[in-house]
Amino acid sequence: MICAGNALRCPRRWMKDKRVWAKMVAAFVGLGLVIGAIGYPVTAIVLRNRQQVKRAAAEINALMPPNETLYAVNPDYQPIFFYVKAPVQYVSNVKNLPRDVHYFLVRSADEVDALATGKGAPLGARPIARVHDYSKREMVLFRVPSANKD
Repeated sequence: MICAGNALRCPRRWMKDKRVWAKMVAAFVGLGLVIGAIGYPVTAIVLRNRQQVKRAAAEINALMPPNETLYAVNPDYQPIFFYVKAPVQYVSNVKNLPRDVHYFLVRSADEVDALATGKGAPLGARPIARVHDYSKREMVLFRVPSANKD
């Protein structure tokens, strides 16, 4: 029995000597340290090129001023907004965008609605960037030229 009389014991046929047990533990601990020492830096190098979230946010930050509000049209869950420097306002659809909008972000499925010059859609909106989120879905950043600047 392994556990007899509330004491944990190794079966005698497994370990004939305590030194063998100590050597086995030291070997496994050493193996774990070697795997960790090699695996951690390799994993860090491989994953460095997979930072889609920060890369997409950096692209948005480069194209818009930090004091402008970015309107996100029905974005679902997007962690890139944690890294965007501009303030973000969420809007349910393109028709709910305010008239004084300068920058807004839509999913590629809603791009046709954003380009349409309907009643509620901003006039003159043009796409300035296409970014991919962490799940490889495409989002389009639009810029609406203001009447007095452009």
